[in-house]
Amino acid sequence: MTAKRLAVVSYFGEASSTPRGDRTQWLVRSLAREWEIELVAASLSPQVTRSRPGRRLHRRLAHSLHTMVLLDRFEPWSHRRLKAWEPRFSGAVLVGFPFSPLVYASRQLHAFGVPYVVDVGDPWVLTAPDPEPWGLALRRARKAEHRLWSWSAGAIVTTSGQADRLGQRFPRMRVLVRPNGYAPLDPGTAEPQDPPTRDDSVLRLAHFGVNSSARADISRFARALSRSSAWERIELHQFGPDWTGALVGLEAEGWQTRLHDPLPWSEAVAIAGSFDAVLVIGNRDTSQLPSKASSYLQLNAPRIAVVSGAPDDALREYVQDRAGWIVVQTADPQAAGRVAEHVGRPWKLEALAPPPDESWEVVSARLAAFIGSCFRDEDEGSAVPVDVLDERSHG
Repeated sequence: MTAKRLAVVSYFGEASSTPRGDRTQWLVRSLAREWEIELVAASLSPQVTRSRPGRRLHRRLAHSLHTMVLLDRFEPWSHRRLKAWEPRFSGAVLVGFPFSPLVYASRQLHAFGVPYVVDVGDPWVLTAPDPEPWGLALRRARKAEHRLWSWSAGAIVTTSGQADRLGQRFPRMRVLVRPNGYAPLDPGTAEPQDPPTRDDSVLRLAHFGVNSSARADISRFARALSRSSAWERIELHQFGPDWTGALVGLEAEGWQTRLHDPLPWSEAVAIAGSFDAVLVIGNRDTSQLPSKASSYLQLNAPRIAVVSGAPDDALREYVQDRAGWIVVQTADPQAAGRVAEHVGRPWKLEALAPPPDESWEVVSARLAAFIGSCFRDEDEGSAVPVDVLDERSHG
């Protein structure tokens, strides 16, 4: 019997070591057990490159153009690749960010009568508290996103906040809340060891990944730790680009920020235990979950989630019941004492081990099962309210 054909449209689908690339590849792997998959993706290098100073003006002009007129900067590719696409499939999955490939793909899929499910990790314009596009681009995006969801057989988002906002606009749409999983480590990855003996006079923190304008301002948190006199020195080791300079700016609060090149994740896992704690910075839009939060479950070090203080913060919700984590508000006057107590505990490997139900093997199977159920219900003509299928638990 010939397997049913399924299209997966994901601009970053072939870019390993990116959040959307990893999610796409694990999803394709699970879906391939029941479907014949065709992946529609751009040919990209997975490496993160630094902007060259000579190109900054060009990049600013291009950014202004796409925020004023285009759906996003990926729209020219979306137009070339998908405007005349003839999708003859039993179903499709649209993975974003970015959003213009989803828009162009959904138009063709709807025209050909192909049901699809949308899987997004970030809000675009309808549910974003502060949309990036403006003017003509914003008007085009609102219309395009409304059609995208109106025609969709189901939605997958990464946080409850995103599901709530989406459900308010499309109350009959099936929605699954499912953050990313963590990938198995390479066979050659060094075995983690129990954390070494600490120097109580120094607090050594590590942050793995990009620091961007999407992240919360942690300067008050840094100031509280510096002024506590709990440590003679506080070091922050940043592994990856500090695009805004905010982490380097923490030196004004008494920290010593040391910039390092990004590391392969297996190397990050290997060295994490040499730090007193690893830091995850929440997002300004508290409905968004930092993409590496799930990967941090693998790090052999106490974990500190710094959040803005909103009670529905997605990062707080994701880590609050997990071993090895502490959640600290940016303006918490007791931050230093709580951090000192957290890092001073005699942590063992068992307490910091990642939960099996958050692995990509388990998560991708859950995604694939939900997608299959959406297509079955589409065939049967049924609809299920968002609150029935919104997955609030971590698993």
